[in-house]
Amino acid sequence: MKPLILARYTLKDVIRDKMGLLFMVALPVGFVVLQNIGVVEMAERAARIALVTYFFMLIIGCTSVGSTVMDMRRSGTLKRILIMPITKTGFLLGVALDTFARLGIMVGIVFVMMFIYRITIPGSWLDLLIVLLIGVLFALALGLNFAVISKSVFSTVGSAIFTSMMLFQVSDWNRGGRFEGTIVEGVAGHNPVYHLSGVILGILEGAPLSQFHPELGAVFLWIAALFLSSVALYHWRIEKMI
Repeated sequence: MKPLILARYTLKDVIRDKMGLLFMVALPVGFVVLQNIGVVEMAERAARIALVTYFFMLIIGCTSVGSTVMDMRRSGTLKRILIMPITKTGFLLGVALDTFARLGIMVGIVFVMMFIYRITIPGSWLDLLIVLLIGVLFALALGLNFAVISKSVFSTVGSAIFTSMMLFQVSDWNRGGRFEGTIVEGVAGHNPVYHLSGVILGILEGAPLSQFHPELGAVFLWIAALFLSSVALYHWRIEKMI
């Protein structure tokens, strides 16, 4: 229950932030509108929207969870929350739930806009939604690690953007065969973003989600490992000052 209380507490702060709400609505709406300009094929349009959304969800997920922890440290919110008290696991889980809710709303708006524009895909819309939300979970788990090891918002945001872009680029290079026959191929093939983007492309081509259980299983192992490592790395710095 404590992680849920923390998630609700931070979501209330988001609701009071009018600029944040505007961003949550404007960004996904802008994605769909911009991707529809001058594009004729519905499937191609949907594929672009899904991949662009997924990539930005990674970056926003990493930066958002890191910035949330930093803001709570600076504003004194963390001190008030710890009166509960709450464990490290519960605290990080609560932050992740809060960020997941915000990004989930943004993904939902994207799907609403796709429905308004009557965009169709060969695969299942539900399967695509599930994979995008799994991508958000991975971004949160990765972002928690940036939050617990960074000492400033700048380093958190910079690390998140750089790492997300590198993971996505390596995935794209590996899918294009750039690493074929090299020792890098095996390492790049274990990149979780490689698996997730591959599943998205497969669904957009009409494949059912049931065909990708091994890939999704590997991604969930990454998510669990990243979350557990964030719990192990996190130090209660401010709590000792209470």
